[in-house]
Amino acid sequence: MCIVGTMEKLADIAGVILAGGRSSRFGSNKALTLIDGKPLIRHVADLMAGLFQECLLVTNTPEEYEFLSLPMTHDRYQDCGPLAGIHAALLEINKERAFVVACDMPNLSRELIRYICSINEQEYDVIIPWLEKGQEPLFGIYHKNSLPVIESFLQQKDFQIIKAFEGLKVRRVSEKEVRSITGSLNCFKNINRPTDL
Repeated sequence: MCIVGTMEKLADIAGVILAGGRSSRFGSNKALTLIDGKPLIRHVADLMAGLFQECLLVTNTPEEYEFLSLPMTHDRYQDCGPLAGIHAALLEINKERAFVVACDMPNLSRELIRYICSINEQEYDVIIPWLEKGQEPLFGIYHKNSLPVIESFLQQKDFQIIKAFEGLKVRRVSEKEVRSITGSLNCFKNINRPTDL
C-alpha cells in the first residue's frame, strides 16, 4: 500500500462527481441548494478539486454547472441512473481509475478518500466502503477494467450497481476501517429532502 502525502494532489486517479439525479424527493435541484452560502455541489467540487489533479463532472444539464469551471461529460445511456454516470466517466477520464462521488454529499472525508485511493489498484476493479448497513457505491473507485461488465448491464437495462459487482473484483472497505479513519459514518450522509439539511 502506498500512502499518499497529505498535501499533494492525487495524480494517478481522476476525481469524478455525478450530478445526474432528478432530485424528485427534494423538489428542486438539490445540487444547487445553498449550504453556508454556497451551492451544495460547490462544496463537493472544491474538495474534489483540492484532492485530484484531474476532475470531471458527469451531468446531462451542463448549463446548470458552468459556474464550477470543471470539465464535463454526459451519460451515453440516458435515464439509466448512476451506473450510466460511472460508465460515462470511465470513458472520458485520462487515468485508469476514477474516484466517484455523488453531488449531494456535503460531509466528504478527505482522509477516507485518500485512504481508499491508497489501496493497491492492481488487484481490484472496484473499491468501495461495505458497511454493516450496506454498500456505498457512490463513494469509491472504479477501474477502466470494469467497463465491459458495466456496459453489458446497461445494454441489458439492468441498472443496479451492486449487481454489476458480481462480475468484478471488489475490495470491500469495512466499517471498522472507515471508523478508524473518520470516527463516524457522517461522511456518507446525502441530501434527499429539504429536512436533511
